[in-house]
Amino acid sequence: MPAVSPNLWVTRPSPSAHATKRLFCLPFAGGGASVYRSWATHFGPTLEVCPIQFPGREGRIFEPAFTGVDALVATLKKHLSPYLDRPYAIYGHSMGALVTFELAQAIANDDSLPNPERIFVAAHRAPHLPLQRTPLSDLSTEAFVEKLKQYGGFDQEILNNIEMMELILPTLRADFTLCESYQYKTSPKLKHPIHVFAGTEDQQTTVESTYAWDQHSDVSVDSTLFTGGHFFLNSCQQDVLKKIRQTLLST
Repeated sequence: MPAVSPNLWVTRPSPSAHATKRLFCLPFAGGGASVYRSWATHFGPTLEVCPIQFPGREGRIFEPAFTGVDALVATLKKHLSPYLDRPYAIYGHSMGALVTFELAQAIANDDSLPNPERIFVAAHRAPHLPLQRTPLSDLSTEAFVEKLKQYGGFDQEILNNIEMMELILPTLRADFTLCESYQYKTSPKLKHPIHVFAGTEDQQTTVESTYAWDQHSDVSVDSTLFTGGHFFLNSCQQDVLKKIRQTLLST
């Protein structure tokens, strides 16, 4: 993967010189930084929201997406490090939660970088648990698109647009390959809190599988349930933001 300017990775919709904390937000499979752009208006100037833009989507659509979590995390850590000059937290949804966990582990193993205050992991089973569904990344295009429609969070008009799908299918397949090829490596517990978010109607991630995150922090793990499916960050956005705000701005 060629080197790129850090600002392609770390977007800053509302830069704030007065921010005392930063919140880095990592997208779900196929998602981009725009998913979190509106979040910047919900926290005020003391918390700067920085959506992360992975290659292969939106303004980086013509860059190849990563297919392995280790390479993605190593590259992301390098580009994130200039922005760790103040207390920070990380939020990741679905694939983003998996990357968030591995990123936190990589930072914990790097004595030159400060650990996050806490991480938020949403809509993803605990990382040591195996995948419980049939892998999708090797399906035919028709079957793959049908499975995406069942997830419920992807724009149906885009999924039905052949030309658009030809453009974004490589990234979607790469993202699913990244998740489905992930192999958990036993590692020390993180030295900061983990906040777990789950949807009560999520057909991809059972609530029970999210409770097992309690094995991965030496400090604390708490779980919050939101009414909705896998993409409850859309259907329950105000509740999600309220919980994050209460957690970050009260500490």
